[in-house]
Amino acid sequence: MANDFKRRDLLKLTAGGLLVAGLGKAETPVFFTKDEYAAVDELMETIIPTDDHSPGAKAAGCAAYVDRQLSDSFGDKEKQEWREGLKLLEARCQKNFDKNIVGITAPQRIQLLEEVSKHEGHPKTPDEKFFNTLKGATAFAYYSSSIGIHKEMDYKGNVYLQEFVGTAL
Repeated sequence: MANDFKRRDLLKLTAGGLLVAGLGKAETPVFFTKDEYAAVDELMETIIPTDDHSPGAKAAGCAAYVDRQLSDSFGDKEKQEWREGLKLLEARCQKNFDKNIVGITAPQRIQLLEEVSKHEGHPKTPDEKFFNTLKGATAFAYYSSSIGIHKEMDYKGNVYLQEFVGTAL
C-alpha cells in the first residue's frame, strides 16, 4: 500500500527527530517547567559556554537531553533532586541578585556557580551537592552530542591508516 510506512522511512523520521532534538532547536520541555528549563539551559551554558573553538551547551541541546532523560526516568529520587536543586539555586540567586537565574547576567551566573562549587570535592550543602549533579549532567550531555564529539573534541571517526607507525620504545 502507498500509505504504509517502510522500515527505512521510519528510521529516517526517527533519525531526523533525534537530530533536531540533539541540536536543541524545537524545545517544549517534557519534564521541566518552561522556567526550570530556561534556568537549566542558562546554567549549562555557563558551565560549557560557546567559545571561539566550538558552540556551548545550549547549542548542543544539553538541557533538552536532561529533560528527556528525566521524563523517561522511572525513579522519583532523581526527579526530586533536580526540582529541589533548581529551587535552591533560584533561592540563592534571588538572595544574591534579587532576580531569577534567567534574569541575571552571565558574570553573575558564573559567580553563583562559583559559590556552590567551592566544596566541589566534598560538597556539604544540598545546593553544593546539586551543583555536582548539574555539572556531571552537563558534561555527559555535551560530550555525547555531535557538537561535543565533533566540534569540541575534533573526533573524525574511524580513519584508515596508510601505515601503522607503532609505538616509541
